[in-house]
Amino acid sequence: MIPADRLDLAVDARAHVSQVIALLEQPTAAALNQSALELTAAIARMERLHDELAGRRIACPTKPVIAALRKDLRRVGRLMRHAWELRIGGGQLAYTRTGELVPQGTSQVRWAIEA
Repeated sequence: MIPADRLDLAVDARAHVSQVIALLEQPTAAALNQSALELTAAIARMERLHDELAGRRIACPTKPVIAALRKDLRRVGRLMRHAWELRIGGGQLAYTRTGELVPQGTSQVRWAIEA
């Protein structure tokens, strides 16, 4: 596999993970199902990339993409936990600017809508 192919795998994996993030930011049942499909596709690409790079010290342009992919996957983990909390909690929840899911009272919800 040439370096461009490795870069394509990493970029494709990151695109699927970005789609997962977008879906999990609106955690409906359908979004959760679709995010599972997107995450499965991302994992398949990451496994191929891992197999290609395992045990080798290869200088390749995929390193920054892989670092960004790891950061995205940490965000996916947080969003999945929050989506689960939303599905089992059933309360009014919203995301903060930092991406954390927090409960909101009805007065806060009304204020956010009016603003």
